[in-house]
Amino acid sequence: MINVTGLDDAAAVIADAMEQQQHLGVQAMATKAALGRDADYDDVINVSAFSGIIDYQPDELILTLRAGTPMHEVESTLASANQMLAFEVPDLHKILASQSAGTIGGVLATNASGPRRLTAGAARDYLLGFDAISGRGERFKSGGKVVKNVTGYDLSKLICGSYGTLAIFDEVTLKTLPKPETNISLLFPCDDLSAAVARIAGIFASPHEPNAAAILPQAIAAKAGIDVAGVMLAIIRLEGIDVSVADRAAHLLAAHKEGVKLDNDASTALWQQIRDVDLLAEADGDIWKLSCAPASAPAIIATLFDQFDFQFFADWAGGLLWLAGPSGAEFGTAMRSALAANGNGHAQLIRDSGNSKNVIAPLQPLSSAHYALHKRVKAAFDPRSVLNFGRMHDGI
Repeated sequence: MINVTGLDDAAAVIADAMEQQQHLGVQAMATKAALGRDADYDDVINVSAFSGIIDYQPDELILTLRAGTPMHEVESTLASANQMLAFEVPDLHKILASQSAGTIGGVLATNASGPRRLTAGAARDYLLGFDAISGRGERFKSGGKVVKNVTGYDLSKLICGSYGTLAIFDEVTLKTLPKPETNISLLFPCDDLSAAVARIAGIFASPHEPNAAAILPQAIAAKAGIDVAGVMLAIIRLEGIDVSVADRAAHLLAAHKEGVKLDNDASTALWQQIRDVDLLAEADGDIWKLSCAPASAPAIIATLFDQFDFQFFADWAGGLLWLAGPSGAEFGTAMRSALAANGNGHAQLIRDSGNSKNVIAPLQPLSSAHYALHKRVKAAFDPRSVLNFGRMHDGI
């Protein structure tokens, strides 16, 4: 393992690796090492020293920090000013068997985004700028410390979710948001998954401004300590100023007579379990993450239930499905076939409980055109394939 303290150190290491034709892994706390392919590297660059808050301006909603800063430090800093990261960072340490939520760099590298993604956007939408070193050993900057910055290419959208295959970043600047005064959840029992998706769609089409929505089957809801009368439980979250939240909740409950309200503390605890996938942490088998159109979720789940025994719940109004099922290629292949038959989407293996990665690609395979595009982008940033080669897709 090669420990570096800054981008200049990293540049020297990359230059040596290019000369010796080596592939290097990149990590800080390694809490997300289970995500993606198990690639074979000649050595590992450790960037855990890239840590610390550089500048925080609460009045401007701007936070600048080093990429290796632990998430607990980020969250405590923001909490001191009653602020938050808008994209609601998931802490997957239970299902990934890691020690913590990791670093802000790992969050950005995987574009990790929680329940508020449905209405607020993803991690990439709040990265204003960064300082990085490419796989060429060349230092570059993108964006800046203001929201309105349109100079050059918007590389933030490209770098986020690239799993460290294009560059190593150090200083990053994020937009923050004030924490809402309160949040409550409204629980609506439904007869089936289709009814739950339709109920949520109707509420989101109303003027009541929900900001998150999930669907729990009865057995999963019981794990969260909720007794459900229906087969499915549709959950709507409202956030904001106390009086506004109370008024919106009252109108929704009046329109949907069977609804039940969870106040701030109980609502916060429930959404943390949903965000962190704690509801499947004790389940046997692999855990998969499926992204699809919400309207396609019932058909996808029905197709899989015809073939397998598994547990699931939905976030993002049905557009994000978390499934825990049998290890091996058969389950993953069936999921991808179901997605292809129902409008397409992405299926990613999150927790491998056996040897699934050896028999099926953990990230959604690319079409030939998309694979060629990824190859060109990789070549532009890292022509010798120094950084995290093969972490996302074979040969990239």
